Amino acid sequence: MNKKKTTLAVGILSMNLLLMSTSVIGSAIAAIAKSFPTEPISKVQMIASIPQLGQLIATLLFTWLTYHLTRKNIGILAVLAVGISGMFPAFYPSSLNIILACMTVLGFGAGLISNVGPVLLQEHFEGEERASVMGWGMGFNNIGMMVFTALGGALGSSNWHNLFWIYALSLVILVFFIFTVPQDNVIGDKNKDNEKSESFLSSVKSLSGNVYIILLVTFVMSMILMTFMTNQSIVLAAKGQGTAYTAMVITIGNIGGILTAFVLKYIRKLTKTNTIAFGFIAFALSFACIEFFSSPVMHILGNMFSGMGVVMVNATIPFELSLLADERKFPIVISMNTLVSSFAGIFAPMIIAAFKIKPGDASFTFGIILSLVIATFLLIIKFGARIEKSHAEQEAQK
Repeated sequence: MNKKKTTLAVGILSMNLLLMSTSVIGSAIAAIAKSFPTEPISKVQMIASIPQLGQLIATLLFTWLTYHLTRKNIGILAVLAVGISGMFPAFYPSSLNIILACMTVLGFGAGLISNVGPVLLQEHFEGEERASVMGWGMGFNNIGMMVFTALGGALGSSNWHNLFWIYALSLVILVFFIFTVPQDNVIGDKNKDNEKSESFLSSVKSLSGNVYIILLVTFVMSMILMTFMTNQSIVLAAKGQGTAYTAMVITIGNIGGILTAFVLKYIRKLTKTNTIAFGFIAFALSFACIEFFSSPVMHILGNMFSGMGVVMVNATIPFELSLLADERKFPIVISMNTLVSSFAGIFAPMIIAAFKIKPGDASFTFGIILSLVIATFLLIIKFGARIEKSHAEQEAQK
C-alpha cells in the first residue's frame, strides 16, 4: 500500500477513534449522581446506556441518508454530532435532561460512523487491501477507547464537568478527515439516469443468501461477546479475584485486539478463507483460558484471545459483505448487520436465561460450545471460499 493510500485509510479510520468514546462517560456516573441527588440513580445511569438509542436511530436512517448525502458528508455530519454533543454538557452541566439528550445525539453520531466507515473503505480499497484496512479499524476502535478513557479520566478527576472537554479531539479528527478523504457522489445521483434502478425493498429481496448467513454469524458473535463480557467478573470472583484484578487483565488483554488489527493481513495469509471460523476458535480459547485456569497469565491470554476473535470476525464480516453487495447495496447490508449486532446485544441475556443457563462457569461453558459449533459449521461448508467464488462469478458477469 503506497503512502497516499495509507493516508486515505488513516483519514477514514480516524473517525473510529470516536466509536468507543462513550465508555469514558461510565467512569463518571458516581460523581454525576452526587450532583443530581434528587434524580433516581437509574436515570443517571442512562447517561452511559442512552447512546445506544442514538446508534439505533442512526442505523435505521443510514441507508436513506446515503441517497441524499455523499458518504464523506455523512462522515462530517457524524463527527460534528459527536463533537458538539460531547462538549455541550461542559457548558451546561446543570441539567440531567440536557446531558441525556446530548448523549443520544452523541450515540447518533457514533452510529453513523460505524456504518459509513466500512462503506468508504469499500469505495476506496479493493481485495486484500480492503480486508487489511478493515482490520485496522478495530485497532483504531481500541486505541480510541484507551485514549479517551485515560485523558477523560484525567480531565474529570477534579470535576466531572471537565470530562466532556475530551470531545474537543473530535474537531482535530474532523479537520484531518476533511483534508484526507476525497469527496464522492450521492448514490441517488449515480443511479438517477438508470431506468432499472432498484427500490430499497427490491434491493433487499435480491441480496444473496450468503448475506443472511453472515447476519446469523453476527448475531451469534454478538451473543458470545456479550456472554464473555457479562460473566468474566463472576467467573473470576469465584476464583477469589476482585474488580481491580478483572479490570487489569481486561486492560492488558486489550493489547491482543490491537495487535491483531494491525497484523490481520498476515493472519489472513495463514487462515485464508477461514478467518471468521478461526475467530470463533479464538473465542472458545478465551472462555477456556479463564474458566479452567487460575493463573493471571492465562486470564490475560484469555482476554487477548477474545480481542483476537473480535477483530478476526468483526473485520472480516464487512469485508465479505463488501464482496457480496455492490456499492448501491452495501450501505443496506452494513445497516442490517449493525442492527442485528445491536439486537443480539440486547437479547443475549434473555436467550441465555431461556435456556436456563446460570451465570458464571455455566455461561462460559455455553460460550465454548457455541463458538466451536459455529467454527465447525463454517469450516464444513467452506463459507469463506463460497463467498469468494460468488464474488468471482459476479465479476465475470460484468
